[in-house]
Amino acid sequence: MEGLNVSQHSARSSTSIIQDGTAGTKMPHQWERSTRTLVDSARSAQRLSTNQRQLAFGVQKGTDAVMVQDNQTSTRALSGMIKACEDLKSRVEQQLESVVREAVLLEEEAARAEVVNAKLREPLSVAEECLSIRRRRPARELTRDSVERALNEQVAASKHSLRMVNGVLDAASKELARLRQCRERLEEDVEQKNVALDVDREALQMENGWSEAGTQRHPASIALPHMWRQRTEHLIEESERVRATCERLRAKSRAIQEEIDTLERETRENTTRALGRKIEEAERLKGECQAAIATVEGEIATMDSARGSVEQSLSDKLGPLSLARSRLSVRNSKPGAEAIRDSAERSLEKEVADLEQSIRKLQLETARQTSDIKRLEASKAQLDSDMLDK
Repeated sequence: MEGLNVSQHSARSSTSIIQDGTAGTKMPHQWERSTRTLVDSARSAQRLSTNQRQLAFGVQKGTDAVMVQDNQTSTRALSGMIKACEDLKSRVEQQLESVVREAVLLEEEAARAEVVNAKLREPLSVAEECLSIRRRRPARELTRDSVERALNEQVAASKHSLRMVNGVLDAASKELARLRQCRERLEEDVEQKNVALDVDREALQMENGWSEAGTQRHPASIALPHMWRQRTEHLIEESERVRATCERLRAKSRAIQEEIDTLERETRENTTRALGRKIEEAERLKGECQAAIATVEGEIATMDSARGSVEQSLSDKLGPLSLARSRLSVRNSKPGAEAIRDSAERSLEKEVADLEQSIRKLQLETARQTSDIKRLEASKAQLDSDMLDK
């Protein structure tokens, strides 16, 4: 304000001088006062410039301090951001390495499960073929024995094992796809962090700026630091969850394979033992059939011999019967007075009756023996058929 007043006073003085000059000569006191006024005005302007210079110097020092402080703050912020980004990048790279390693392990486990899947099909096919063959046995041998139960258990166990292995393979395929997605996202995150680190390092190493005329202004980022960190943390956590799932799947696959090996071995051993017992039992029954056939054949031979003896006895009695009948018939031709029922006639009648009764008994015995022989022959035929089935 003081400078402004001085300037206004100088302006009035100049106007007065001009007016006086225009009017003509000036008075001496006016001339001196005009000079003093100019000197005072110059001194006032000098004081104002001195104050302004001191103020500018203070502003300069202040702005220099702010510039240095802001530069140091920016440098520290850039360095901190670079370190934080490097730490996150290191964690992401470690996670990426773990994901790649887990993918390799899961692929190897899936390959082993494929081998187990292929191996299971052979015993399943053999067991089903055995069941098909055993269904072609003779009707009397179609029994639901221990061998058939063991074969059915082996088939059921093999099918159950195949279902479990196929379930592991399906789950492994899905988890491998998830691992590939995690790997792609982690690789993308590492690549973005490499670019961001290069930009921040370049910004940190810059010593001179450039004109803003030729540069393209980018809009300010709306992502906050915690959002940036959380995005990477969420990606790492998701990758860890996928890896944990894959580890559990691999452990489950190993347990299933061990269970399959044990189950397949036990069912195969049970089937083998059942077949062995069945063969032994069949051999024993076959031996019993052979012994029974030999006994029946011996009995048939004995019965044939006995029947021949009875038939011979029957044949031997036909002659005496004919003789007794002839004698009785001859004695009936005696004269009436001599035709008496004496002891001789009674004896002949008794002899004829006894011979006829004996012949009937022998005929009946022969029929019985013939029936027994036929029954023995039928039994022998059944035993022969059963032995052939065995």
